[in-house]
Formats: sequence, C-alpha cells, structure tokens
Amino acid sequence: CTKLVEATPDHFERWYNLGVAYQKLGKLDQSAQAYAEALRIKPGATQALVNLGIVRQELGDLRGARDAYERALQTAPDQTEVWFNLAAVLEKSGAADDAEKYYARVVERQPDWPDAWFRLGFLRLEKGDHHGAADAFEECLKLNKDWPEARLNLAIALWRSGNRDSARETFEEILRRQPDSMDALRGLASLAIEADDQKTALEIQAKLIELGERSPELFYNTGLLLQKSGQLEDAVRLYREALNERPNFAEALLNLGHALKALGRQDEARFYWREALEAKPDLAHGYFDHA
Repeated sequence: CTKLVEATPDHFERWYNLGVAYQKLGKLDQSAQAYAEALRIKPGATQALVNLGIVRQELGDLRGARDAYERALQTAPDQTEVWFNLAAVLEKSGAADDAEKYYARVVERQPDWPDAWFRLGFLRLEKGDHHGAADAFEECLKLNKDWPEARLNLAIALWRSGNRDSARETFEEILRRQPDSMDALRGLASLAIEADDQKTALEIQAKLIELGERSPELFYNTGLLLQKSGQLEDAVRLYREALNERPNFAEALLNLGHALKALGRQDEARFYWREALEAKPDLAHGYFDHA
C-alpha cells in the first residue's frame, strides 16, 4: 500500500485503504495520517471521516475526534453509531449536556442499545435528574439484566429520587446476585439509618466489617449506632478503629469523648475532646465548652 500511494499520491482509495490497514495493525498515528491524506483528496468522504474520528478518539485526541465526527454528520446526518461516538467524546471532554442530547438521540432511534441507555442514565444521575436516570437504567437492564453497575446506579437513582422502597428492593436484588457486594450493603445500611432502623443498620455494617471494609466512615457510623443503642464499650472500640484509619477524624474524637464520659472516664473524655478541638475547632468548640 505504501508504495502505491507514493506512486499515486492523489489516489483517494489507496490512501483510504492504507489508513484501514494501519488501523487494523494498531498503528494509529500512521492510520490518522493516511486518512487525513485521503480526506485532502475527498474532504467529504463520510467513512474516512468516521474512521479518522475513531482513530483520533483511540489516540486521546478528543478535539480532533469531535471535528471528524461532526464533519461526518454534515455529509450523512443520520448515522447512529457516529452519534454515539460523538456523545462519548463530548462526555469525556466535559460537554455533558451536549453528550446527553446525542445519547438521547441514539436511544430514540435505536432503543435496543444498552450502552447508550447506561451512559444516558449516568449523565442524568450526575446532573441530578434522578427520575430520568432511573428510567434510563431500567431500560438498560431490560436489555442486559446481568449488568451490576447499571443495577447499582438504578438503586442510587431511585434512592435519590425519594423512592426508598424500590431502592431497597434493588439493593437486595444486587445482593441476591452478588452476596458480597459492598456497594449494595452500604446502600442498605444508609437506608436503614435514614429509617432509624438501628438494628438492621448495625447488622449490615457488621457484615461490611466482616467482609474486610475498613473505611473510617464505616467504623465511625457503626460506633454512633452502638452509642445510641447504649453499647458504649463497643462504640469506644469502633471509634478507636476509625481513628486508627484516620487519626485526626474530629467527629470520631468528639464522640469517643462522649462515650468515655458516659462510661465515667472523665479524664480520657477531656483528652479526646481537646484532640477534637485541635483537629476541627468549629465542630468541637460548643461541646468542649460544656465538658
């Protein structure tokens, strides 16, 4: 191919075929150059523009990919795959609103495209359109029931839209499919806390700890629940675990002080209140004044 284009530098098909060959070999820079030469000869060649967009997208040249896709759509406006590729480039470039419009156009034209539904749901979730996000993830799951991320995002969208019962059912469905799903357990624990169901929340958080979760927030929240239920020694232990993970965790220091005070360990309580005050004066100041 190279010798042929050297002999006939203004032959569109030979430059185009050279671009295809380089693309198949993974030589993307050379492929992009060949497609650019082909387009020098035929600027409106749709497939060359599409292929150039794909190559530039794979190279991370988002501006160049967007330009190629938009030019391709000028010559052939109804290419669903190009809409999807352009949406992906726009999304990665930070143009979320424009990306959402193209994903919506894709699923309107081709509603059996689960990836487009997923990306549409994700963008809606990111911008706070929780009802719209839930609708998109539900459509995605109709097409691909075994997509854990789609089901998790559906649960989150339902939760944020205020549909807590459906969110809970969705988290539980995730656990039936993946019994050790940390994300589903975290979601169920948070829902239980919101419902003031301390017993369920404690059980779920204990399961998370058993599975190896060691986030300071988990230890802290579990400590709070234990403290509220009067299990002060266990609360102290969990607050200390939180502080092992994040030594300057002001809220954990503060509530460890409260738990120790309730156990009659005043000197230790004052020590941790002072530590909390040093870590975050605005948070601890009112409590410290009353200590």
